[in-house]
Amino acid sequence: MAYDFLDVLNGIKDSRKNFLKHIDGITAEQWSWKPYPEAKSIAETVAHLITDDRVALYSLETSKEPTYSTAQVAERDPVMLLALLDQSHGALTAYLIEHFSKSPLDQEVCAWGLNMKLGKACAFISSEDYYHAGQAAYIRIATDPTWDYYDAIYGS
Repeated sequence: MAYDFLDVLNGIKDSRKNFLKHIDGITAEQWSWKPYPEAKSIAETVAHLITDDRVALYSLETSKEPTYSTAQVAERDPVMLLALLDQSHGALTAYLIEHFSKSPLDQEVCAWGLNMKLGKACAFISSEDYYHAGQAAYIRIATDPTWDYYDAIYGS
């Protein structure tokens, strides 16, 4: 069977699961710790991913460039942020399924105000999670040298 949109969608879901593995079990200190003032904390990174989900969805729905400031999240409580993250990702993936599940990967879409092929837009969505998973891993290792990255992410 040919690689299709549903395979790509599973990649989007897997990238978010991968990000969540990186922050599973973090401490309150790790949630807000920054390696330097201009860096994002894990809390800020989660808020950023919510914003990314929201603006990607807006752009896909409207074919317009989003206004990032209206989608930003001020919340920093871990429970609330993780619930919002689940909600924003659920809304984005539900929209993708509803509107593109039978579409070819070379269909033109608007993502973040840019016209591109569906397959590329989905790759960009996944890349955000993987990029920020790296940031979370750095914070975990910097604040807890005993954290076993390979065990936490890939299992024993």
